[in-house]
Amino acid sequence: MGDITVLFRNDDVNALTPELRNVTRIFLDRGISITHTVEPGNVSEACVAWLKQMRREHGGLVEIVQHGWNHAKHGRGEFGDGRSYGEQYDDLARGRARMEELFGEDFFPMITIPFGVYKQDTVRACDALGYKVFCAHYNYRLSRRLFYAVGRLLGRGQLFGRGISNHLRNYPRTRMFEIDSAISFIKKYYDDYGTECEFETESSMLGHFERFERFIPVIVVLLHHRYHNDARKLQLVEDVVDALQRRPCVRFSSYRGVWSEYRS
Repeated sequence: MGDITVLFRNDDVNALTPELRNVTRIFLDRGISITHTVEPGNVSEACVAWLKQMRREHGGLVEIVQHGWNHAKHGRGEFGDGRSYGEQYDDLARGRARMEELFGEDFFPMITIPFGVYKQDTVRACDALGYKVFCAHYNYRLSRRLFYAVGRLLGRGQLFGRGISNHLRNYPRTRMFEIDSAISFIKKYYDDYGTECEFETESSMLGHFERFERFIPVIVVLLHHRYHNDARKLQLVEDVVDALQRRPCVRFSSYRGVWSEYRS
């Protein structure tokens, strides 16, 4: 088995909080990249200033990308469901414009969709706006891998309303490169906007990693900083990161790095 590239992505960045600082520090202290997905409609001036400072001080170890517009729910998610193409395009467009205004060249034009709910109109809008990277989700179960294989043969991004992972490929019929999430620190959410959840254990996280590495060479690990709100929950992140860092087959990168390496 060859080297495995690991990315860490932290979602729902809006306010500058101790949790955001603490989670970020775990990665910077180890020289590992962390990707922050920013809600452009909600991000505070203090958070913007801090992110730009982190970029100045740590360069590519801090990556800044877009997370929808304002994380509002319209049905099951911010996008998809009953929202028209125009409504979705407008929210994504003003989000992208805001990211460019706030962060300039520090913004890498990648889009992540809040709640993971989207439809083909969402994808078309993202492609029309020129995002370089689109993020969905990869599942290693055999039934899902077979489903993905059928979808890819048909050149589809979704089939029967369910996502087809095109991880490390171009999303079908678009100019966007797809890099999908795989593992999450959170096992179960108690609500959409809270700060309490059921976490995976270090052992279960590493077990997931060992299963995923059999099928994909790039594994994205997902965090939500606001849930890591005490020493024990921060220690879980440290323990998992340290365990992966000790593995000789693991190297760390960013979305920009993987996009540059794998795009055709």
